[in-house]
Amino acid sequence: MVRLNLVVFFGTLFISILFSYVNNHSFNLLLWINALFNCSLFITVVGSTMLVIQGGFFNAIIKSFGLFFQKTNHMEQVIEDIEGKRDYLIPYKLTYKLTIPFLVSGSILLLFSIFFSWSFY
Repeated sequence: MVRLNLVVFFGTLFISILFSYVNNHSFNLLLWINALFNCSLFITVVGSTMLVIQGGFFNAIIKSFGLFFQKTNHMEQVIEDIEGKRDYLIPYKLTYKLTIPFLVSGSILLLFSIFFSWSFY
């Protein structure tokens, strides 16, 4: 897990350096801090989204839509009444391997970029 955190951490640093160089064809500390902030914010938002999905926040909404569409289809409702079976949707659980590394690395780099932009400029 520590290795994966380090890979995401240094990968984000490398991508921010590339991003700042490709956009301006020169390396400047301010441009790099801005690129680092953008990359770390993106990584943090992606990690937060994965955490929300992994926690099952949308399972109730998916189940409600499934039940609604089962109830609005008249033919299927008649068949279910005759056969006596009810197929309720079972909520599924997704797990992501990169959730915690994205959150940890993104948060650390986000705080790092905010601190250095505040202290230098």
